[in-house]
Amino acid sequence: MSLLLKTSLKVGGLFLGLFLIAWIVLSAYVYTHKEEILKAVTSQLNEDLNGTLTIKRMEPSLIRGFPGISVSLEDVLLRDSLWLVHKHDLLRAKNVYVAINAFSILSGSASIKDIELKGAEIYLLTDSLGVRNTEIFKKKKPSEDKGGISKRISRIQLKDVKLTIDDQQKHKLFKFSIINFKGSIKQKIGGWEGNVKSLTQVDFFAFNLKRGSFLKGKLLDLDLDMKYSEKTGQLAIPMQEIMIDKDDLIIGGNLNFSTDNTDYLIEIQAPSILFKDAKSLLSSHIISKLQPYDVKKPLEVHAYLSGKFKQGGDPLIKVNFKANDNILSTRGETITDCSFTGIYTNERKKGLPRKDPNSLVAFYNLAGNFYDIPFKADSIQITDLRNPVFTGKFKAGFQLEKLNKIFGGNTFEFTAGTADLNLTYKAPFNQVDTGRRYIYGTVNVDKGAAAYNPRNLLFKDIKMLMNFKGEDLFLENLKVKSGTTSLAMEAVLKNFSNFYYTDPQKILIDWKIKSPNVNLNEFLAFLGKRKRGSNPVGKRFTGNLDKMLEESSMVMDIEVDRLVYKNFHGKDLRSNITLKQSGILINRMSIKQGGGSMDIKGNIDQSGTVNQFNVNSRINNVNVQNLFYAFENFGQDAITDKNLRGTFFGDASASGSMLPSGKIVPRSLSGKVSFDIRNGSLVNFEPMYKIGNFAFPNRDFSNITFMNLKNTLSISRDKVTIPPMEIRSSVLNIYLSGVYSFGKGTDIGMLIPLRNPRKDELITDADEKRERSLKGIVLNLRAVDGEDSKVKIRLGKKSDKAAD
Repeated sequence: MSLLLKTSLKVGGLFLGLFLIAWIVLSAYVYTHKEEILKAVTSQLNEDLNGTLTIKRMEPSLIRGFPGISVSLEDVLLRDSLWLVHKHDLLRAKNVYVAINAFSILSGSASIKDIELKGAEIYLLTDSLGVRNTEIFKKKKPSEDKGGISKRISRIQLKDVKLTIDDQQKHKLFKFSIINFKGSIKQKIGGWEGNVKSLTQVDFFAFNLKRGSFLKGKLLDLDLDMKYSEKTGQLAIPMQEIMIDKDDLIIGGNLNFSTDNTDYLIEIQAPSILFKDAKSLLSSHIISKLQPYDVKKPLEVHAYLSGKFKQGGDPLIKVNFKANDNILSTRGETITDCSFTGIYTNERKKGLPRKDPNSLVAFYNLAGNFYDIPFKADSIQITDLRNPVFTGKFKAGFQLEKLNKIFGGNTFEFTAGTADLNLTYKAPFNQVDTGRRYIYGTVNVDKGAAAYNPRNLLFKDIKMLMNFKGEDLFLENLKVKSGTTSLAMEAVLKNFSNFYYTDPQKILIDWKIKSPNVNLNEFLAFLGKRKRGSNPVGKRFTGNLDKMLEESSMVMDIEVDRLVYKNFHGKDLRSNITLKQSGILINRMSIKQGGGSMDIKGNIDQSGTVNQFNVNSRINNVNVQNLFYAFENFGQDAITDKNLRGTFFGDASASGSMLPSGKIVPRSLSGKVSFDIRNGSLVNFEPMYKIGNFAFPNRDFSNITFMNLKNTLSISRDKVTIPPMEIRSSVLNIYLSGVYSFGKGTDIGMLIPLRNPRKDELITDADEKRERSLKGIVLNLRAVDGEDSKVKIRLGKKSDKAAD
């Protein structure tokens, strides 16, 4: 070993020995002067206090502080002068470890370097009058400041510490469970620089107790550098990474503590964070407002909180967020492939209180797919979060088949066509709200084809412009084909935007319909009950559409050039019809048929298993054969279109039952028919033919003509009551009355003079003609039911007649 090395070891050992001797001497001094040192420490800590600091006991902790000197303070209690009023200890600690400058001990004035609190509670209170328990720390004039405690302590460490900041005057409350905290300060000219390493749980963090806590229950893991300027009173925290639970964030800000400026700004950036995690950082009040939303994939979030410490009140909150290729859900609906930028703020209008009415959630440049329908929205805003109002501008162009996923195939099922949408929508965000709703813009449908499943109807060549004007909807240039029928329609739905969501059955659709040809046989489904399908779960929109189509009322003004219904062929139909949930109301209807015209009013009740109808009609100058053929002989087979000729004038009021197929239920008719048949004839009518064969074999009963035939018949179920009437025909004059039955019960009495009417053709006086016709032989006959269910004619006495 060289001489130099040996010499170095000896010198080093000498110094080490001297250091150990000095440390042992200091340690012995600490042990022997505990009371003096405790007094010195207490005195140093109390010199900047305006209150009471008590320490139960002090024990040296030499090994813990090696190579320095440290002591352990037990049961440390710090109270301000108003403790008896508020009962909150500013500091209560089981153990406080204090590192003391070793050389300051020898000078008789122990100088504290480091402090460690363990198992402590710190409560910083500002009462309702603005009095703070932190005023326990005396404020010195600059000339008196000789470098107090804040300039002597360079490191602070906290373990298992509960920290509460309770500002009762401004209704703020902050509570922290500090698991581990290390703070170091380096004094600089005009201020200091520091570092904080902390693992802390946020128990409560409320700028306004009524609004709830931010970061509640969150675990903060941070390592922050900061800088304080005594000149400006500003604590600056550069943007640095921290961890909140499992999320990496970047945080920074400026906090001002001068008398002239108490502004603070906290900035938080999250380059990639899940919406549910970002939302959980906010106050419970804000979370409740964002509850209807969910975003599946991470967002980019940038948040700001700013305000004033002295003036209090709610801080300004501004949160910017951005999403790309994400999935957005709200109110049970989902938007996929979603991209947008957005903002939340509680100060929509500067100067107004930062409360819900002045708050805003907005989405900009939103693009996505709604049930595979691509759309764009320049802006969507939800304002006044106390009574939220939704405003959005939407554009979309898509194939109509895309709507099948929305309708679920229960109402409309589209097979072709396109739609272009350009709408602005404003409404209460809460769908059950009864506030007014407004829609502006258009939906243009072209080349559409669809099945309307509730009525089993197929439509094609659909063309339509839906024009929304605030609360009203106008259907313009609507053209559609179904079977052989072509329709051109327009409609007005007053107050549509409000009733659609609140009370669809109140919607009144005012239709104007024109067509060159309508085949009602293709629309018989409307005579039956509307089929009801199960609405897709959670689809409020389609559920309301289904309800509107089922329960709304429709008033239709109809103009049809040619109308076909079974045997009925008419032209120039002009009608006003109301369709209700309970049935069909014919307000007025006029149509040309059989060379004449018909006017009809009535209703069809569809509430039962079969349809009940009530109709009043006036028939003018209609070919009677065509009339009976068109109406399928009115449900009877006694006198048919094959038997009648002539021109019909009359009025009818009838009620009965109708099957969903449109066929009248047998024996359901009742009512009255007043008729006047002019220039008529009865052709091959079997009962009269039998009478002729029986009594007048030389007269032609195959074609009985008559100039005028009038009466008013009463119909009740399967029976027709015939009041006394006179039939003057080419072969007989007949006086009859009685009952004709479509089933059983026919009993018609007939008084038939045998005199040939042709002998009296030149007589013009009616009374004289009647008197002459009754001269000679007069037969009393009765038409009654036969055993084969056909009408039989037999002789009957005058007293046996059904009527005179």
